[in-house]
Amino acid sequence: MTRRSHGGLEDEVLRLLRSYGEPVTSRQLWEAFETDRPARTTLLTVLSRLEAKGLIQRTPAAGGALFSVIRTDAHTAARSMTEALDHVGDRRAALTHFAGELDSSDLDVLRRVLGQS
Repeated sequence: MTRRSHGGLEDEVLRLLRSYGEPVTSRQLWEAFETDRPARTTLLTVLSRLEAKGLIQRTPAAGGALFSVIRTDAHTAARSMTEALDHVGDRRAALTHFAGELDSSDLDVLRRVLGQS
């Protein structure tokens, strides 16, 4: 059995939930693991943590609960970038370095969003 990286199981659970596109039970989610299937109790713990972080929603259902993703990948990525900026001393320098890493199509998107041509 391979050991996942820190946060790896949470990332995998989110990926699986997104792949369904609709609410699923913990059993359906558990069965969706192709390799390194976690213990059911471990999966339930991860689902509880993701719910506490506001990343997934738990909806009571007959015989258990249904789980679904609240945020899209794009929203999660944007939040991560914002949180990274909140922890850096020089936001301007960080944004400058970030922009320097983008390709021209990404820069075009940002220009359009900011209302520049």
